[in-house]
Parts: sequence; structure tokens; C-alpha cells
Amino acid sequence: MPLKLSRVYRFVDPTTGAPQISDFPDSNPAGETPLEVRMKHFTEIENLTFLAYVLAHELGGTSAKPIRTVTDLQVPDQEFQNFVNQAKTAPVTDEELGDAVLDLGINWEHFVASNDNLLLPDHPLKISDVLMQEKIDSLDLITEALVREVNLRSIEKAVPPS
Repeated sequence: MPLKLSRVYRFVDPTTGAPQISDFPDSNPAGETPLEVRMKHFTEIENLTFLAYVLAHELGGTSAKPIRTVTDLQVPDQEFQNFVNQAKTAPVTDEELGDAVLDLGINWEHFVASNDNLLLPDHPLKISDVLMQEKIDSLDLITEALVREVNLRSIEKAVPPS
């Protein structure tokens, strides 16, 4: 069994043989205090981001392709919806996709980490500032969509078209 503290990890899909990044957990990580839960959460964000960045760079595809996983994506914050709208029409190479995952994931992590003083004790992954929470939720949705695109591209590389 691999050693890991995080619920986010890299694995090889037994069906396709393709390296994959696990889905981001929807539930709170375990923790004895709300702050510990929140800290583990942003560690998982960092793991997701970094693992997807590395995998995207390993894929090495040099031709720009559309990002299929943002086609129908709607996020609550208008600034980040504008980013999604651009991503819908901007083909990217695998490395550019990885760079975008890293950029968005670091932003997501920092938005979460810089608002610890606003956490809601009963819901430690949420904060009391509604507008800032919309930005955090938007970065979450976009980052997860880009990681799904990395996973799709990994499968496509492992299983060439017939």
C-alpha cells in the first residue's frame, strides 16, 4: 500500500493503463478542529494541482487542443466565468494545460488559506464573506475541470485511437 496522508493521489487506471489523478473529495478531511480540517483541505488542493501539473507535462503533447471539460462550465464569480469563457475557445498544449492547472490551483489554495480567520466553525471549508466564497468555489470548479482534461488526455495517450 502506498504511503499517503492526502485523499488526493496519482494512480494507474487498470482498464486503460493511463496515469490518472484522483477526483477531488467532496467531503471534509478528518480533523480535530475546524482549522485543522481547513489546513488539510488546502493541502489536498496543492496535491491535486501539483500532481496534475506533473502529469500534464509528462504527456508532452505539442499540438494545441480544446479543453473539453469547460464546454458547459458555469461558475459563480464573473471574473472567473470570463476566464472559463476564454478557455472554451483557447486550444492549449498539454504543457500549457498543466501550467494553467498550476496557476489556478495555487490561486485556489491561496484564496482558501488567506481566509482562515473567516472560516465558519460548523463548515470549515466555507467562509463568511459570500463574494470571496464565490471566488473560491469558482477556482475549485475550474481547477477540477482542468484536471479532468489532463486525465482525459492521459487516457487518450495510453489508448491510441483504433
